[in-house]
Amino acid sequence: MMSSLLSVVRRHPLITFFVLAYALSWWPSILYALDLSPQPIVGFGPFLAALIVLAATNGKSGVVVLLRRMVRWRVAPVWYAVALLVPVAITLAATVLNIVLGAQAPSSAQLGSWPSLFPTFFLLLLIPGIGGTWEEPGWRGYALPQLQMGRSALVASLILGVLWAFWHLPLMIVGEIHWSDILFIIAWTVVFTWLFNNTRGSVLLAMLMHAMNNTISG
Repeated sequence: MMSSLLSVVRRHPLITFFVLAYALSWWPSILYALDLSPQPIVGFGPFLAALIVLAATNGKSGVVVLLRRMVRWRVAPVWYAVALLVPVAITLAATVLNIVLGAQAPSSAQLGSWPSLFPTFFLLLLIPGIGGTWEEPGWRGYALPQLQMGRSALVASLILGVLWAFWHLPLMIVGEIHWSDILFIIAWTVVFTWLFNNTRGSVLLAMLMHAMNNTISG
C-alpha cells in the first residue's frame, strides 16, 4: 500500500502537492462549522504538502533545498524594498481611491494605532498558522519552480494564481475575504513570481512580502 502511494506521488508530484495543500489546509473547516476552531483554514498546509512531496520524491536533499530557499537572505537591497514597500504602496493607493470615491476616511483613533503594525508583522512572519506567510514555502518554494519548467513565468504565475485563489475558498464562503479577491490574488501571484525570480528563488523575500501585505491590508 505504502509503495503504491509513493509511486503515485513520484509520478504526479505537482498534482499530489496541490491535493495535499488543500487537504492539509482545509481540514479545520469541519471544526469551524462546529464552532470548535476560530478559522476554517490553516496557512501552513502548503508548506507541509511541499515537505511531504519533496521527501517522497527527492528525499533529504529535496527538503534541504527548500529549507535553504527559506533562509536565502543575500539578495540586492532593492528587493527588500520591493518586498516591504510594494504592499504598503498598493494599500495606501487603494485607501486614497476609496476616500476619493466617497468612503469614510480613517478616524484619528485608527490612524493612531499604526505602531501596532510592527508587532503584527513579526507575529505573521515568525509564527506558522497566523496569517498566510507560511504558505510561501509551498506556493513559491515548491510549486512555482515546478510550474516554470517548460512554461513562461507569466503562464506559470496564472496557473498558480488560479489554484492559490481557489485555496482561499473557505475564507470566501464564511465572508473573511471578498470574492473579488480572486482577481487580486491572481495579480499578486505575478508580482510574487517577479520577486522570486529576481532574488534567485528566495522564499524568505516572498514571506516578507506576504507578511507585509497581510499586515498593512489587514
